Amino acid sequence: MTNETKKEGENGHSRVSVRLGDFQVELEGTHANVTSLMGESLYDFIKELQKVVGEMPSVEEIKAEEAPPAEYPPPLGKPSNLTEALTTLMVDTGWGRKPRTLGEIMTALETNAIYHKKATVATVLVSLVKKGKLRRLGTRGSFTYVAA
Repeated sequence: MTNETKKEGENGHSRVSVRLGDFQVELEGTHANVTSLMGESLYDFIKELQKVVGEMPSVEEIKAEEAPPAEYPPPLGKPSNLTEALTTLMVDTGWGRKPRTLGEIMTALETNAIYHKKATVATVLVSLVKKGKLRRLGTRGSFTYVAA
């Protein structure tokens, strides 16, 4: 083996990965650097990392804390038409105090067994905006509706 080849082997690129639960640590660098970390330093680092990981909540616990509580749309009774259903949903029940997307409104109607085409619901929402019962926020393609 020539001196040049020996230097390439010593200075070659190396990578070591350590996975602990949901976490992964990678050591990357020249072969000499990674080898120097593989002794006591790496062992001590992994012991400390295990302590830290043991104290951390799991990914599922974090997601459970971040998830907003499920919000079910209110019952609407038996409205005589779509305008009445949307007025009841968005204004009378208070569900519309928070800005709602067309998709959320469609789901709320369907939950109450009220089925209409999306374009029809959008048209009635615009008429309620023009009547001053609702406000429309956002820009084209991403509107939300809120009680006025």
